[in-house]
Amino acid sequence: MKQATIYFAAAMFSAFAALNGAARADVLITSFDLGTYTENALYASWAAPTAIIDYGDESYNVTAAGYGSNWTYIEGRVPEGAGETHLKLDVTLEGPLAADGHLGPIITLVDADGTRNNYAWYGQLLGNHVLTLPITSPTWVEAPGTTSGLDLNHINHMHLQLDPGGFGSAGQYTVRWNDLSLITVAGLPGDFNNDSRVDGQDFLVWQRGGSPAPLSADDLNAWKTGFGTAAAPTVGAVPEPSTLGLLTLASVAMCRQRRCAGRVRR
Repeated sequence: MKQATIYFAAAMFSAFAALNGAARADVLITSFDLGTYTENALYASWAAPTAIIDYGDESYNVTAAGYGSNWTYIEGRVPEGAGETHLKLDVTLEGPLAADGHLGPIITLVDADGTRNNYAWYGQLLGNHVLTLPITSPTWVEAPGTTSGLDLNHINHMHLQLDPGGFGSAGQYTVRWNDLSLITVAGLPGDFNNDSRVDGQDFLVWQRGGSPAPLSADDLNAWKTGFGTAAAPTVGAVPEPSTLGLLTLASVAMCRQRRCAGRVRR
């Protein structure tokens, strides 16, 4: 009875916070829809006749080989995003099996004073991904600008890139850019896909290098600690049948991080 009361109070608090505007809405940078997204400059490998650009109804699709990129001028098209904590990219990667685990989408954001931050998710598996990185922790800063930090209220340029990694120019890939947003992550430890619960899907995100500090022991520990928690728990929730297996995989992954995978001294 006491547990049910706690859960009910938590749910009521979440609802009250939402009604009072505590929950922030995502700030859409671009949905890449037909008619809303057009590049201003293309890197050679993404230009005709070596590449195929498809302005799809719901995504911007590039079929090419090797490293490629484009630049887009977006000043005035992006709502003010100050206060958002993370960059979220919805992207689909396609190609031969040899490309699996190599393709790395990269987003560059440039603000009005010239700050140029790069956010990279190297070595992704083929398939659809929702990838996030903290705004304040770019993979690298290409230019610091005149004022420290990225001004989310004045984003002027965007740069899409695809690093083929070990796949190199061995064949063609297709990258489908679906959505790019600024979001606020509430801070639930281990919730790497931002769905307000920590479960097996978050372990997969960590395993694929999509957590804030890719493949780090700290992020793995955050997932293990938070596993099974949710922003608004459901009374009587039953753990997934695969819980034990996932925790076992996590333990193995931790050992590999420490280079102690089952080593026995004789």
